Amino acid sequence: MRKKILFIGHYAGYTGAPIILLRLMKWLKENSDIDFEIILKCDGVLRAEYEKLSPVIIYHAPQKEKDILTQNFINRIKTYFSDKRQQPEYLKQKYPIGSVDLIFSNTITNGEILSSLSHLQCPVICRVAELDYWINRSGKVNFEQVKKYSSHFIAVSNAVKENLIRNHKIPGEKIDVIHGFIDPTNNIEKNTLRKKMNIPEDGIIVGGSGAEIWRKGKDLFIQLAINVFNRCKNLPIYFVWLGGENDSEDSYRILHDLKKANLTDKVFFLPEVSNPLDYYTDFDMFAMVSREDPYPVVNIEVASLGKPILCFNNAGGSPELVEEDSGFVVPYLDVEAMAEKVIQLCKNKNLRKQLGDQAANKVRDRHSILTTAPKILKIINNFLA
Repeated sequence: MRKKILFIGHYAGYTGAPIILLRLMKWLKENSDIDFEIILKCDGVLRAEYEKLSPVIIYHAPQKEKDILTQNFINRIKTYFSDKRQQPEYLKQKYPIGSVDLIFSNTITNGEILSSLSHLQCPVICRVAELDYWINRSGKVNFEQVKKYSSHFIAVSNAVKENLIRNHKIPGEKIDVIHGFIDPTNNIEKNTLRKKMNIPEDGIIVGGSGAEIWRKGKDLFIQLAINVFNRCKNLPIYFVWLGGENDSEDSYRILHDLKKANLTDKVFFLPEVSNPLDYYTDFDMFAMVSREDPYPVVNIEVASLGKPILCFNNAGGSPELVEEDSGFVVPYLDVEAMAEKVIQLCKNKNLRKQLGDQAANKVRDRHSILTTAPKILKIINNFLA
């Protein structure tokens, strides 16, 4: 009889954890005889891709309305909380005891769902792609549920594992470190970004990416640009950030800063796209300005394209990829130090290529789905056995 896994995803958007889960499910579909279904905590644009692989349950009703003053939105909110109360009982009926052999939770934000499925009494593997900011923001009750019901943890970086051990008293023997991965079969179209933004061929593009504002450091990206332009006025440098909404309150604040700094023709913030690699390939370097990031998938993606990475120390797992040969690691939130390295790379094309080639080689050796997914499958099979 085929074994069955129940995957739990926190969201179906174009962000790191959902993309990694989708890649893993596709690989398992092609390389194992395991049956699986998925519960998504929240809906998103990737839902259709998940549905090509397995049945999908949306745990929380999606919310599309943005005008909180309308009665339609109020009714929607009432439906949302009503559905939320009904979900645990529905899951017990949907998945009776013995119907699932293993639960694979893709982030630490799914404590409520794990509690709702605890009647299954099956092993739970939790892939941890968060550090303390998101662990604390997700709430004490949530993480207590995660710890209570999880049999084993897969940390996406050594930084994540150390945090789980040091700050959350999870035994090291219950944690494996398996980094994120890419699918090397992706086809990439060049010059998409340059054509869209009318950036000249000799323009040097400093890239950034992320959906959030504070944690991902969008404000720091502007400060980095200001520092670079104040010191280097003669080179054709452009800053391009990919990801996030362009009609949010934070986006209006960013636009305000750009206008005040007279940088609207040099610094661009673009919304998320379905083909980010086509944009990343036009980057000449990547500024990972996150205040906290466990092991960003975007780092792996841009590194695979031969782009050097700049990041902050003590901000998560990025230094584990960058090391001393694939870019530069500067002190935490030292924007001036990062600006110096950006200028150094802008002035030295050979150095950009040298560091970028090292980054690409590293991704091929460490972060291909062809070598990483089997490690996850081995852990899954150990628990299924």
